[in-house]
Amino acid sequence: MSREDVIAVAVRLFAIFLLVTIVRSFPSAMALIGQVELKPSLVLVALVSVLSLALCAYLWFFPLTVARKLLPAMREPRSETAMDGSVALTVGLTLLGVWVLSHALPDAIYWVTLFLLSRRIDAGHIDWQHEQIANIIATAGQLALALWLIFGSSGIKRLILRFRNGQDGELR
Repeated sequence: MSREDVIAVAVRLFAIFLLVTIVRSFPSAMALIGQVELKPSLVLVALVSVLSLALCAYLWFFPLTVARKLLPAMREPRSETAMDGSVALTVGLTLLGVWVLSHALPDAIYWVTLFLLSRRIDAGHIDWQHEQIANIIATAGQLALALWLIFGSSGIKRLILRFRNGQDGELR
């Protein structure tokens, strides 16, 4: 795979991530419109949604164009680099870790902010509900999993290879 191909795959993954984020935020936007008395907010939400979906479509259908714009020009022609199964597995695990981290980090920021605000002198005492405690533990687990996938992917790769091949060898 060339470096442009690798970036193009990343661009398409980002397009999928952006689409999922748009779909997840759509119900919240609709609820916000119902609460706000101003009707221009409906136009604003529709405009942002259409532009976001257009960006997703552009990233999905033209990933190589985006990749070429992002990468600096090289003097040599396209350089092909071979990616064997072991390297592809490591890259895949790392990308999966980044994906999990992108979902866990906003939740972690939310819980840390809520915790710090609850500890303020003038805020009073907040009773933590069982569901909140479970969500905090789940967020901590997601952060741990993400960091393990990103920084410990070689250990995970060895574990997968051991179970798949019954040895510590390379992928077959």
